[in-house]
Amino acid sequence: MRRKIRIIFAGIVLLAGFLIFSWSDIYHMKVSLDNKKKIEAYQKTYGSTEKKSKETKEDAQKEKEDTVDKNLHVMKNEELYQAMQSYNQKIYENGQADLTDPWAYEAESMDLSEYGVKDGMIAVLFIPKMKVTLPVYLGATKEKMAKGAVMLGETSFPIEGTNSNCVIAAHRGWKGIPMFRDIEALEIGDIMTVQNCEETLTYQVTKLKVIMPDDSEYIMIQPGKNMLTLITCHPYRQHTRRYLVYCELSGKNSKKDSSQAAKEDKEKINASEKVRKLAIKEDGKQIELDTIWRKVVYILMGVISICIVTGYLVRRKREHKKR
Repeated sequence: MRRKIRIIFAGIVLLAGFLIFSWSDIYHMKVSLDNKKKIEAYQKTYGSTEKKSKETKEDAQKEKEDTVDKNLHVMKNEELYQAMQSYNQKIYENGQADLTDPWAYEAESMDLSEYGVKDGMIAVLFIPKMKVTLPVYLGATKEKMAKGAVMLGETSFPIEGTNSNCVIAAHRGWKGIPMFRDIEALEIGDIMTVQNCEETLTYQVTKLKVIMPDDSEYIMIQPGKNMLTLITCHPYRQHTRRYLVYCELSGKNSKKDSSQAAKEDKEKINASEKVRKLAIKEDGKQIELDTIWRKVVYILMGVISICIVTGYLVRRKREHKKR
């Protein structure tokens, strides 16, 4: 009887330890499923009207109601897109005067509920090289950053046009969720896409840089360009600096003399590669050790579980033979 109690107690302790240790992975799975649903709903909502028209039901009254809803939704999309354009133009003309205030990053640039957006989600970010797809929310509040990426207040919306720089921030790993943890995998020339309420834009990585947290001038709009800038903490688990990935709208770069452009590109690539290699040297080992450590602990838990079950079965077999 005592042996059974010991085995049961050991099993409970092992299960409790497993749940505590794996909580971040469980949380990761939950948030990933939530994000998947949100992204699918967003893409369905802001997909093509042609696709939606094929999904209408046969019932005449229902079809009529659906058509009215669609027309209203299309109007809201167009109004939202125009509001984004106006906002981008406004902050460019005033030189992003409020960007020097750190609290402005958390502020929502506009009231999205007026356009039927209730959760603050304004885009979907997809980075193939990192195997990351994240919802993008407006305003860098703690609550939103716990769910996905965020667009910093007083920066541009990710839409067509020039004189814009959308700055998207995300954690360098959060409770088991990778987010921008592996940002150092990005190199010059890598691509990513951003889907907004009207279109999907493709951006290409053009430069990498590490800055101090209060260096706001490095995330300002660059005249004549349509940019997307990713920003996250650096080094991994220390957060003393910020790692930036500058991107430009694919095919929209300004035309220069080919020889001069080639020279500038080569210098830019060399400088960015130095930044990337130094960053990997600073925290690459820590990320690798975290990954290995978690795998080792899971293996140990598995081995201990097998030993406990095997020991229990062996004892039962011996007791059965004695009888």
